[in-house]
Parts: sequence; C-alpha cells; structure tokens
Amino acid sequence: MRVVVIGAGFGGLAVARALHRAGERDLLVLDRAPRVGGTWQANTYPGVACDAPSHLYRFSDVPAAWSRRFAPGAEIGAYLERCAEPVREHLRLGCGVRSARWTGRAWELVLDDGTTEVADVLVAATGKLSAPRVPDLPGLAGAGVRVVHTARWPADLDLTGRRVVVVGTGASAVQVVPAVADDAAHVTVLQRSAPYVLDKPDRVYAERWRALHEQVPVVPVLSRLLVRAAFEAFGTFFWRWPRLMRLLERRHAQQLTRDVADPALRVALTPTDRAGCKRPLISSDWHRTLARPDVSLVTSPAVRVDHDTVVTADGRRHPADVLVLATGFRTEEPLADLPVEGPRGSLAQRWSRGPHAHLGISVPGFPNLFCVYGPGTNLGAGSIVDVLEAQAEHVVDAVRLLGERPGHALEVSEEALATHEAWRERRLRRSVWTTGCTSWYLDATGRDVHNWPATVAAYRRQARRVDPTAYRFVALRGS
Repeated sequence: MRVVVIGAGFGGLAVARALHRAGERDLLVLDRAPRVGGTWQANTYPGVACDAPSHLYRFSDVPAAWSRRFAPGAEIGAYLERCAEPVREHLRLGCGVRSARWTGRAWELVLDDGTTEVADVLVAATGKLSAPRVPDLPGLAGAGVRVVHTARWPADLDLTGRRVVVVGTGASAVQVVPAVADDAAHVTVLQRSAPYVLDKPDRVYAERWRALHEQVPVVPVLSRLLVRAAFEAFGTFFWRWPRLMRLLERRHAQQLTRDVADPALRVALTPTDRAGCKRPLISSDWHRTLARPDVSLVTSPAVRVDHDTVVTADGRRHPADVLVLATGFRTEEPLADLPVEGPRGSLAQRWSRGPHAHLGISVPGFPNLFCVYGPGTNLGAGSIVDVLEAQAEHVVDAVRLLGERPGHALEVSEEALATHEAWRERRLRRSVWTTGCTSWYLDATGRDVHNWPATVAAYRRQARRVDPTAYRFVALRGS
C-alpha cells in the first residue's frame, strides 16, 4: 500500500516514523521546503523559540538534551533533523504538491515539478502555521521599503541602524521585537489589540542536568510526566473553569505595573478581552522593550504604505527602512495551498462554512485521506506533539485495517462527524475561547473550529485507534 505524507514538520515526521516502525516501506514524504522541520525551518527570525516547555515539545521515543527550558528554534530544527534519520530514504524535499484528486481507486497528486504520484493513502500534514497571512495594505506591493514576513525571514537581513516598523503583536512579534531592538535605530510596533503577555519562566540548563537527562532514561520520563500533568491542569482553565483566567489577568496587571512606568503606555498595553480567548503569550522582555525610548507603540492599525512610510488610521506617518509583518498565518484556510478534489466535490467546498473533521483527522466524502493537526485539535495549554503522535497512531491503525480489506477504502461517516462536532460545540459554549473576542480560533460565523475542549489524555484515548463504528469501507472502482 502506497502512503504519501505531505509535510515534513513535526506532524509529517510523526506519521512517517510511526508507519516505518509498523513495517510500512512503500512510503513517500513530500515537502516543498529544502529541509525538514515545517514551521521550524520556515521561522528563523531573531528570537524565535518554543513557547511550550522543552520537556513536552519532543517525540515520546526520542530524548532531547535541550539547552534551556524553552528551546530556541535552531535547536528544535536540529532535533527534527535527527528525528528524520530513520525515514530519510522516504523524504523528497524541495518538492511540494499542487493538487490532489481521488480517481476512484487512489489519490493522484500533481507535484510542483509537473510530475505525478499515486497514493493509496494520503496524509495531509501541512499544519495550521504554514501559509503566511499578508495584510491587504494599499501600496504594499510597490513599497519603497524592504518588506519581510516573520515566517520568511531573509538570512541576509541586517537591521543595524535601521528604522523598523512591525505590524502585529502576536506570538512572533513578542519574540522578534525584543531581539532586534538593540540593533535597530528605532522600532515602531503597530498594535490592533493588546495581548496578554506573561513572564516566561525560562532558564538555561546546566551541563550536569543535560548529562543526567542523556544518561539516566528515567529522568526525562519523570520530567515529562510532571510538566504534562501541570499543563493538563492549567488547560482546564480554558474549557472547564474559564473564570480562573481572572488569575492570569491579575498577574498581567501586576507585571505591567512592575515593568512600565508610563501610565499611558500601561493603559495601551492593557487587554480589553478575557485572558485566554486569544492565545496567551509569554515573554519577560516584551513590556520592558516597549517602554524603551527607541521603541514606540502605536495603537492605530496600518491602512496603507506610502513608498517608505506606513500610514496608520489616525493619520500618522511612520517612516521605515524595513517593514516586518508579524501577522501570523491563514489559519481559517486549512490546506490553503493544496486543492483537494474528492469523489463528490472539493475540500474547499466542503469547508466553505468552516473546516470540520472527525477528531480533526477525517472528513466524510474523502476516502483514505487523513489530516494531521486538523480542525478542532489545537490546545490551550500543553504540547501539540502529544496530539500529533496520537494522530500518527490513528493513521497506522487505518493502514492496517485497509491491508485487511483489499479493494476497499476507508471513509468516516457523516453521522460520526456530526456527533463529534455536536459534542465539541456543547463543551465549547462554556469555554473562554467563545467569550466574544475576535481571534483566529473562530470562523466567520463565530464558531470555534480550532480548539480541543478536553484534556490531551482524552484526545489520545479517542484518537489512537480507528473507531469501527465511525468509519465505513467503500469499494474501490473496478473492485
């Protein structure tokens, strides 16, 4: 059975490694990037690092002697290169997929180089953070400044003595702004809404501690269990007891008072939303950096680019040598760059009213197609790697079942998806994610299509194996 995985990040490698361990050898992993790593090969901006504790942010079977509690991006990239070694022969890098079409017997893929591949089973592991969002600003295309997105950071970019304007105050902004402020002549940050940014409890691990993790296997296991338990408990604040998020709001106010002396700046940095309804951020440098005299916070959004000047809605003009777009990704369009045509229509049509998948993995009408980090599997707290590993086990189980039923494909039922989505929506009604704020978690109708409203352990129990009552076998054409 031919299995093709699209994407060589954490999700794609999780699936490829699991299939390889299960004895599958007719396996191909495609990625348009020149290296494995997914978001960690794409995001190389200054200051990039993981915002989940390193003990959680790894595969369960591949130890890592991280240098610090929150590993820097380059270190995570090197870790994934090491994890890719067992499946290196199955990788085809620098080659993306233009389209995928179900023929009645298999998936036919058209690759970027014009060639085709056929897959009995197709795994879409492109992730949510792969298609950069570029704002529709008049004048941006012909700007007289250098424009860069944080997910496409040029290796030759030197900001020394430059005037830098940063659009956005999300996860990448709170990392990149403190990292470049010392080099730039001046940094201007354009903020639409103030995020909750809490202190980052980071620290460097001593050599003795790293050696202990490498030489005594039980140490990283225990560390991982303790950190996971703490984050499972914290995760309940998002979907079970959202009132406990008031504790984060108070902590944020205390940190602002400590780090920002200017009362007007403190007001500008005070969020108006509930903590947790948008992604909480961590940085011990963000507020202090914005309080510097060579850094300006502007609370009016950009409306156009006038040659070498960014104009905001309040009419002010902000000269720039470099415009940094810390504007995130097109999360409302899963598989945005991959047209998928099933036997009864396209996936884009199916998801035109919001993306939904059973356990974030399978979509009715798309046989033998499995998503990784699909709709409804994002976490408020914890490591997405635990979710990805469960989804990888799900794919392995599906391939096993297909091997037992030659001439058939596996397709999730409409009833299973409807039951799953009804359960999600009931639980999401009381979550902090649906308290009225605008975030990338919500679709155009205000429904949360991204988050998982339960523990990671609960997800693993449900997703690790294929539920035979949720799927049906369909005969392949000509069988």
